[in-house]
Amino acid sequence: MTEDDGGHSPFVKNPFFYLVVGGDRSFFGSLNINVQYYLRQVSDYHDPQGQADPVVRAVAIQEAVVNNQFKRFQHGLTFRISDKWLNETLEGEIAGIVSLTRSDFVIKPKLVYAINDAWKSTLGANLLGGEDTAFYGRLHDNSAVFFEVKFSF
Repeated sequence: MTEDDGGHSPFVKNPFFYLVVGGDRSFFGSLNINVQYYLRQVSDYHDPQGQADPVVRAVAIQEAVVNNQFKRFQHGLTFRISDKWLNETLEGEIAGIVSLTRSDFVIKPKLVYAINDAWKSTLGANLLGGEDTAFYGRLHDNSAVFFEVKFSF
């Protein structure tokens, strides 16, 4: 439930129902696979593109994108696959979210190497993409590659 329980204001997030179903499983000791399906249904949905006033329509579209409520129904998949090698000193992972409704996505690959008990290095990326009017697509310029060195004592 939200402040706009009737879905009348194009400037306030509408009430919604969110469902996530999934599972994870480990194989061969260290390989882990996690997959989930999600469904979001916006109650009292009104298409932001249907606003008559062009100024209100432009703001309503941006509000719907930011609130991830551009469509009445949205669904997609999340996943995470990880494994360890070299006596568990090297860890690899790829995780992501793929929207099947709007064709936008987040993909996050990462490698972590334990140099010794105190030092770890990480190389990874956060890759976002899709249509400009999609939740993750509008953030595509925020995609990044990173490198980290961590010392623990």
